[in-house]
Amino acid sequence: MLEKNILVKLFVAVFILVVIFSAPVFAMTSAEISSQVEVKGWKYVIDASEEMVDTAKFKKDGPYTIGYVTIFMSNSWSTQMKEEIMVEAEKQEMVESIVHLDAQLEVAKQISAVEDLVAKGVDAIVIDPVSPQAMQGVLTMAQDNGIPVIAISSQIPLEQVTAWVGRDDKEYGRVTAQWLVEELGYKGNIVALSGIAGNPVTEQRWAGAEEVFKENEDIEVITREFADWGFAQAKSAMANILSAYPQIDAVWSGGGAMTQGAMEAYSDAGREMIPMVGEANNGFLLDWIEASQNGFSSIAFNNPTSHSAIGLKLALKALNGEPIPEQLNVTAPYIFTLQDAEKYADENLEDGYWVGTTLSREKIEELWSK
Repeated sequence: MLEKNILVKLFVAVFILVVIFSAPVFAMTSAEISSQVEVKGWKYVIDASEEMVDTAKFKKDGPYTIGYVTIFMSNSWSTQMKEEIMVEAEKQEMVESIVHLDAQLEVAKQISAVEDLVAKGVDAIVIDPVSPQAMQGVLTMAQDNGIPVIAISSQIPLEQVTAWVGRDDKEYGRVTAQWLVEELGYKGNIVALSGIAGNPVTEQRWAGAEEVFKENEDIEVITREFADWGFAQAKSAMANILSAYPQIDAVWSGGGAMTQGAMEAYSDAGREMIPMVGEANNGFLLDWIEASQNGFSSIAFNNPTSHSAIGLKLALKALNGEPIPEQLNVTAPYIFTLQDAEKYADENLEDGYWVGTTLSREKIEELWSK
């Protein structure tokens, strides 16, 4: 049932944009839409909204300075995503420079960063927003000053930005929760580990999972803890949970390195491993493969780090005054099985490597080689 639902989500009503990784600027005409695009072994599926944004008001001559604003840079996913936009910028003749500012998880710092970029006269902004509600005013101000704003990763109301690139985090929650429910035979106690409290990615993923859990009356979420997507935080939280709850049947994880932390807590406690869900970072995939030899079962949601590079291409298209899709949902591929993990995990790379990247092997090794 789950596999069928995943395939439906992948292939029904999707637009596949061939030129997304090959053209100098992100072409969007219907004539350039094809069935799939394969880059370095990955088949990228781009689900583009039918709504197109008129960007004529942003049209200006280049070369351009692009502002890049991140939520935080304290995990490997953010590190790799930054590298994606920097590498893409080097390929684009019309990009003069990228100005990177980090919010360090603080709304006030991110608002200040956008204000600073507007004052500096950047031509476009690519941003992973800390808080959709708090950022609305400053993002509107930037666009009123002729600066297109492309939001990436964290979901945000589309009226606040020029366009959005990311993945469906609510679907992450739904699909992974449904797998757990089916794995447990529709009955059992589940522990939930979530990312950063209040973050839109965290809340969207949990919203999807919670919907599924509530639909199954014999499934009980006995506790939900925030572990900031971190290994150490999740390990500590899971150790405390193991002491407090004698009967745990599965762990739902909101991604990052949290599943690895939960697995190590189980190992340290001498407890038999239970089903857990994770995300397609190299460390978890390697741990999953090893633990599967003792019966551990899982699936992993893939979260491409290419959002930033795609966001840059959309920004350049907007600066050229050409219509762009209001939103792009990127998957590559959607869900990892154990077979996928065995295919893409790499023992020669650090745990922090995220599969599904468009970075060259040389660049990947530069970042993550052991």
